[in-house]
Amino acid sequence: MPSEMMTVEELAEYLKLDPQTVYRRFRRGQLPGVRIGRAIRFKRDVVDNWLRATSYRWTAAQRGELRQWAEAFSKERGIREKDVLEAVAARRRRG
Repeated sequence: MPSEMMTVEELAEYLKLDPQTVYRRFRRGQLPGVRIGRAIRFKRDVVDNWLRATSYRWTAAQRGELRQWAEAFSKERGIREKDVLEAVAARRRRG
């Protein structure tokens, strides 16, 4: 079954946003959609995937906290960054 296409108004209702917010975010490249002539359309499955992907973004503070934890963890166990990078590269080569 083909993915459902939505208009700006339908997407606004789906996301519980004002239609002007949808227009504005589309123009800024903050919402995945296509312009067909003067019309703007959004594929529901693309929007759903975009929502999932954007919900996984970490803030700078979260990344910093994780980095601090990882550095302390590796220091306690004597793990060097070079060793980690080599292990990751080997794993990627194996597929």
